[in-house]
Amino acid sequence: MASPKHERDRLEALEKKLSASRQRHQPDEQGRANASMLGLAWRLTIEMLAGVGVGGFIGWWMDKVLGTAPIFVLLMLVLGMGAGLMNSVRTVAEMRRKQDALDAARHSAQTAQDEE
Repeated sequence: MASPKHERDRLEALEKKLSASRQRHQPDEQGRANASMLGLAWRLTIEMLAGVGVGGFIGWWMDKVLGTAPIFVLLMLVLGMGAGLMNSVRTVAEMRRKQDALDAARHSAQTAQDEE
């Protein structure tokens, strides 16, 4: 039967091997951050274009139905830009909250690990 000290040494060695293996197999943080930022940029772009497109279409339709000059197109384009901008700001705020929560969790995990 192995002694407790021998078992503890074996477990520590195994833990070191597992930690080294995890480090090798983790995706590159920089690459993941770049992909996330690219996704965010596409999302913001699409939200802006959707706001402008929907606003422009509604304005064009209103001008066609009412027989007015391009007043509604211009008005709805401006409103669509405002809506797209508000959606973009809301999206960035949501992403920031998620990132702050993730940073806080990492910080608390690191603090707990340092105390051990």
